[in-house]
Amino acid sequence: MTDTKAKSPDTAEAPAATSASSSRPTVSTAEADASAADRLNRETAANDVGKRQREQQVNEKEEELPLCLEYATPSSVPLHLQQLLQQYKNTRLSSAELLLLLIYTVALESGFVENESYVEKRSLLKPVPSIGCFHIYNVRLLSRQRVNYTKDDTNFRMLLRLMLDNSSMEEPAAIYTLQSHLFAVVLGDLMMVTLSPVAPSTEPGFSVCLPIGRYVLNVQLEPIHQRFRKLYELSLQLRQKLFQPMRAQQLLLLKPHMHPSLLGLPVELYDKIFAHLNNNQLNIVANVNKQLRQYSNQFKERRPRGSMTYLL
Repeated sequence: MTDTKAKSPDTAEAPAATSASSSRPTVSTAEADASAADRLNRETAANDVGKRQREQQVNEKEEELPLCLEYATPSSVPLHLQQLLQQYKNTRLSSAELLLLLIYTVALESGFVENESYVEKRSLLKPVPSIGCFHIYNVRLLSRQRVNYTKDDTNFRMLLRLMLDNSSMEEPAAIYTLQSHLFAVVLGDLMMVTLSPVAPSTEPGFSVCLPIGRYVLNVQLEPIHQRFRKLYELSLQLRQKLFQPMRAQQLLLLKPHMHPSLLGLPVELYDKIFAHLNNNQLNIVANVNKQLRQYSNQFKERRPRGSMTYLL
């Protein structure tokens, strides 16, 4: 007879299977979280390294680019010129308009900016000392937007503003002094460019005549900066004949000091400096200009006549 109490094979193996599964090692939730966090940290560190490497490559590439238009070549131009031209990548520009953008690039490098761009970006601009004019941060910031100018047939016009380190010069008289009109008229293959102070100023303006074909070649060349030639010559002409004379004229009207000198020092320092000079040396200082003559004469009147320096 068959034993009714005998267990079937399936029934006998079931507890063993249950026992085996219960004896397997399990991973706790804390260990899983720690493993995931470690993996995330490794991925973040790898991303940071890759990001730093990319930034370093970009910085090295920017360092290889010329700093200003004067040092540009047919294969390498300043980053700010590339940024400015990028604003017009979908715009068909004539040779005259390309030359106008080059002129504006030199204006930025010389401490000038289009007036509407200045109003829009004024809070972000860095101070520009009167003894210098080129600030790479300002130039690259302002070159990221299109230039506001008016075009009438073959005439171009824009309002420029001089950038300075004195942000408090916002009185109407000072604003007018710092502004100038840039006019460009195309006459055949020539462009006559004039930089003039705004009314009511009676100061003179400055002009230069530029042959368009000398600096702008075929407008179909790509990349766009390969359309330019002799940019060092263009930069030199614009600086010497337009922007530097106008900047000096405007600064003189505001009476800041454009270069390190005895002028601009606190008044109380003159006595300390003049105390080391004899009368002959004071006379030399007095011949420099009217202001130093006044200071030196006043000091000689106060100097004791019995001092050894006075007798020399």
